[in-house]
Amino acid sequence: MKKFFRVLGIIILSIIGILLITIFSFYKSDIPASENREKYITDESKFIEIDNNSIHYRKMGKGFPVLLIHGSFSSLHTWEIWQKQLSEHFTTISVDLPGHGLTGPNPQAKYDTDYYAHLLWELMDKLGHDSIAIAGNSMGGQVAYKMALENTNRVEKLILLNSSGASLKNDSSKFRDDNKFSVFTLINHPIFAQLMTKLTPKFLFEMSLEQVYYDKSKISKDRIQLYYDLMLQEGNRKATLQRFKQRAASDFERLKELEIPTLILWGKHDNWIPVSHAYRFDRILPNSKLKIYENAGHIPMEEIPNQTATDVLNFIME
Repeated sequence: MKKFFRVLGIIILSIIGILLITIFSFYKSDIPASENREKYITDESKFIEIDNNSIHYRKMGKGFPVLLIHGSFSSLHTWEIWQKQLSEHFTTISVDLPGHGLTGPNPQAKYDTDYYAHLLWELMDKLGHDSIAIAGNSMGGQVAYKMALENTNRVEKLILLNSSGASLKNDSSKFRDDNKFSVFTLINHPIFAQLMTKLTPKFLFEMSLEQVYYDKSKISKDRIQLYYDLMLQEGNRKATLQRFKQRAASDFERLKELEIPTLILWGKHDNWIPVSHAYRFDRILPNSKLKIYENAGHIPMEEIPNQTATDVLNFIME
């Protein structure tokens, strides 16, 4: 009996030791905003105060304004190649939404897509842009079409890239229905979600990028580090958890009212939002064009930037 308890004690101590080593290895303190700003600010970076947010944005080029809206866990960096190319023809504005990138958390913890849409119209007003084109990826696509629904007369063209918002109740093709382990698995678990605010291993970001890219060879170490650093910026991890508790209505059914010319671009190999959602958008939008890319996943503007930027350029100039 003594031997049994001795062995049991060793096992328990071993488990505790493994847990402590794991916690020590994966524990990551917040990165100060000043440190990330020093590392990732460019000559085009600007900050503007709107509704108590210090919004980080980049404005480049001249001509007709095109607003670029990133998705969940992302930042304006997702549009860098697009912005360089489109800025040769238009004024482009990319922005870090509250809770993302160098903008950081919102003081009132407001992160739903309705709030984002309203906030971006305030940004457009402050920058003096009345009539615009809008492009959005993933969550940013939903923000983009909500902006169009809010001020239809101010949107000339709408571009949706692997957009969220088309999930329907009780169907076989819901958002992230592939049953693969992902960052969403952790975020939707009450215990693991809280742990993620302090224990954030880099391999989660490697795994996530491998899920959203079709061609894994295009994922660089610098890209992984960028996503990792910006998520660890002070307040961004907590903001991410708060955002997932603030789901606004998708307003998907209202899209049938939207007569704005819309280009739907979709990477066929999307592990997060199935390609079937692209066809849903195409069916409900009365004035849409759809293009499916065989060589891309969830973020085609990053994975195949030249091809997608050319298609968008041609669409806006029509």
